[in-house]
Amino acid sequence: MAKSSEPLTRQRVLEAALFLLDQEGLEGFSMRKLGASLGVEAMSLYNHVESKQALFDGVIELLIIQAPLPLHPHATPREELWAIAHAFRDVLRAHPRVLPLVATSPLRTPASLVLLNHLLETLHQAQITGVQSIYALQCLVGFIVGHTLLGTRTQAVAGLEPGPNGPMVWQQFPADHYPRLHMLLPELAQWNADQEFDFGLQALFQGFFEQ
Repeated sequence: MAKSSEPLTRQRVLEAALFLLDQEGLEGFSMRKLGASLGVEAMSLYNHVESKQALFDGVIELLIIQAPLPLHPHATPREELWAIAHAFRDVLRAHPRVLPLVATSPLRTPASLVLLNHLLETLHQAQITGVQSIYALQCLVGFIVGHTLLGTRTQAVAGLEPGPNGPMVWQQFPADHYPRLHMLLPELAQWNADQEFDFGLQALFQGFFEQ
């Protein structure tokens, strides 16, 4: 095990954990592997993170702070949430193997809660308050994470095989059994993940802001 002359810190541990997760996913991750990548025994890591769960919370924090909050002082709540949604999606798409962790872990670190508080404050400015602000927040985050998670697998929801010119799966099934699917095949050739994301986000915002 090669030792590094650079002192071990929480930041270094989290960055190394994110790199290892990017390479091997949750199924291939272990504290032993993380320690080896840093040139230390696994037990040394617990001087910087309390537990494996605390480590994962810190990894999510790293992702969140990569998506800076919009600072435009005159942005409307809708513009603010639109920018945050796209920034967060961009970060998630850059780390697809960490998505299952993000999808199943609540925000628990101070830096993560800054974003949560900002989102709730933005919703409050849009007159979405009380428990409805929680509903709106859950819908927004669930849509961003869920859509990004689907996009990292296949394009099956759109009826397309992976790859820009892949054959359409629906063509394998008889048109007389599934006429509407076959009628849509020419349209599916124009399917675009970014446009789909914007379509869904606009639909959410119509419910949030145009009631």
